[in-house]
This record gives sequence, structure tokens and C-alpha cells, in this order.
Amino acid sequence: MPSVGPVPMPVVLILISLLLAMGLARVWPSGQPVPPRPSGAGRVLDMLLIGLLCGRLSFIVANFALYRDAPWSMLQIADGGYHVVVVFAAALAWGLWSLRQHRSLRVPVLCSALAGALLWSGGALMLGRWQANALPVPAVQVVDLQGRVLDLQQFRGKPLVLNLWASWCGPCRREMPVLAHAQQAHADVQFVFLNQGESLDEVQSFLAAERLSLRDVLLDEPSAASTTLGVRAYPSTLFFDAQGRLQDLHLGELTQAGLEHKLRRLR
Repeated sequence: MPSVGPVPMPVVLILISLLLAMGLARVWPSGQPVPPRPSGAGRVLDMLLIGLLCGRLSFIVANFALYRDAPWSMLQIADGGYHVVVVFAAALAWGLWSLRQHRSLRVPVLCSALAGALLWSGGALMLGRWQANALPVPAVQVVDLQGRVLDLQQFRGKPLVLNLWASWCGPCRREMPVLAHAQQAHADVQFVFLNQGESLDEVQSFLAAERLSLRDVLLDEPSAASTTLGVRAYPSTLFFDAQGRLQDLHLGELTQAGLEHKLRRLR
């Protein structure tokens, strides 16, 4: 899984794009030496934050039924629940409104924000294409709960959600009911729960204690899948299309709304 240390590449890409936009806004000549003007870099950061806030709120409103049973999950901003069009529209509207009294800043701030947005969009597109080609469903030998040896490659042919987890992982335990519900609700998608590094007894004890009814719970005691995919933290959930190409990945706990959003994009 592409990352810089523990930080996933999509987050790194956003940070690089933001730094580029802020740096460009800071050094852009304004032609207005006096009086002191607001920080162009600060306005770019404000645009990003306002855009993200509005994009998140619009996503919550559109998917409120999925948040109703677990309202705390609205605060899990890392679940990927944002409307990108709203993010850009709100950021632009805020930028124009906040610069209404500082016309000399409009061009540097808006052009810098545009440069950052183009870098992020282009980088995200390239990263997605690279992931699809470089990170297919791994050819890893695993074991099911009956002791039979399987190859993960046999799950190609239908969209696949591959969840890497461990019973000692708190976020893994919390998201399991969400994934269990999705497995029941989406017969057209395969859900594979690939335990990392634990024994059959440990996994069976966990499933019994949590009263979870899951299909395709598999064991990977040497954590070979994590090594092959470059996963460094759990839970990690990977979304593959029917051809076995990686389309999306999520590090950390999934909410019901965030998972449904990714499933819609997977089909």
C-alpha cells in the first residue's frame, strides 16, 4: 500500500497540493505595498477548510439515515465521506467573498488554489491508475476456518472488499458489525475477512464472543497479505473490482455511510 511511513499517499498528496498552493499565494506579488494586507497563504488554507467542512456537511445530510443509529460516526472525518463538487464550490465561493475588499489578492489566491486543485486532481488520478495496475488481489495462500488452504486469487470475478484485521485491534472490533451488515445487504460484492497473525482458536473465540455471523473469514498467520500489500496498520480495507484491480483503500475504522459510499463507487 503506497505510503510515506505511516501516512497513506492520498493524504500526502493533499498536503503537498496544499503546501504548493499556500507557497504560491505567499510569494505572488500583489502590487499593493500599503496598507498591510491579509496573508494569501492563510486565505488558501481557509478555502480548503471551509470547502472540506461544507463537503462533509452535505455528505452527512445526504446520508443522514446511515448515521442515525450511530451519530458519533459523523465526527469520523477520515471515513472518506465528502462531496468533492461541494468542496470545490464552497471553497471558491468563500474565496471570492472573503477577498471582496482585497481585490489585489484575488488573482494570486485563486490561481494558487487552482494550481493546488489541479495538482491534487492529477495526482489522485495518476495514483489511482498506478494502484489499479500495481496492487492486484495478492496471490497469497490462506486458510479457512475448516483448515482448507485457499488462494486469494480465487475471489477474482466479482467486486471484492478485503478487510485485514486482528482481534486485539479495537477499531477492527468496532467496525465488524458494519461490515457484517454490508455483507448481508450486498450479495453482488464479496467480503473477505482476512485475519492477520492469529491462530484458529483465537479467531473462533473472538467470533463466538462477539456473536458475529460472517462468511469468508480466513486466516493468514504469517501476515503474508500485509507484507505483500505494504499494510502497516489495522484495520485496513481494500476495494478491488471484478478484474482484481485495486480501486480504493481505507486505513482505519469504517463507518456505515463511508462504506456505502465506497461500495457505490466500486460497482
